[in-house]
Amino acid sequence: MNRKHNKEDILRKGMALFRLNGYHKTGTNEIIHEAGISRGSFYNFFKDKDDFGVQVLDFYGIWSTDYMKTVLTDKALNPKQRLVHLFDIFVQGYKTENYKWGCLLVGMSQELGQVNPSFTEACHRNFEDFVAVFEPCVRAGQKEGGISKKQDSRTLTLAILAMYNGALVLMKSGMRHEPLAAFQEQLNLMLEP
Repeated sequence: MNRKHNKEDILRKGMALFRLNGYHKTGTNEIIHEAGISRGSFYNFFKDKDDFGVQVLDFYGIWSTDYMKTVLTDKALNPKQRLVHLFDIFVQGYKTENYKWGCLLVGMSQELGQVNPSFTEACHRNFEDFVAVFEPCVRAGQKEGGISKKQDSRTLTLAILAMYNGALVLMKSGMRHEPLAAFQEQLNLMLEP
């Protein structure tokens, strides 16, 4: 009996593998095995591993931005509370997974951002999508007076995301909580009006 394979399911498996092991440490055979597909099916969906990697990165970007939009537009909280709450959710998720998982965008940027033009473009595009989700919340908080106006909303958003991404690198390199705790403390200081 032939089973129809869902491309989204294959991308989801790739996303999990890349987040856990990185791009270079995840082979095509492992992807095929985890997805439960044949080699032919893989190549019906994807030109090669690089094409798969870029599509996984874009899938992750859409999945992430959709989730972040939900939290960052929740009118039950003020903009500053939304930002802090979102990062609390992220930190709790990393803690639950014993700090083995990282942000796919951060990992792929480190591994491939300077090496492969397709990944460079995909990383940049997805990072800008993240900024586009965060910045309106920062701007709204600045307008309401609950978030610092010492920097314009884009600069503050970039600083927050850069600090968070750095904390993730340090977290994953030692599989420990301390960098995330330091980020959360600094986030509150950065946002203080």
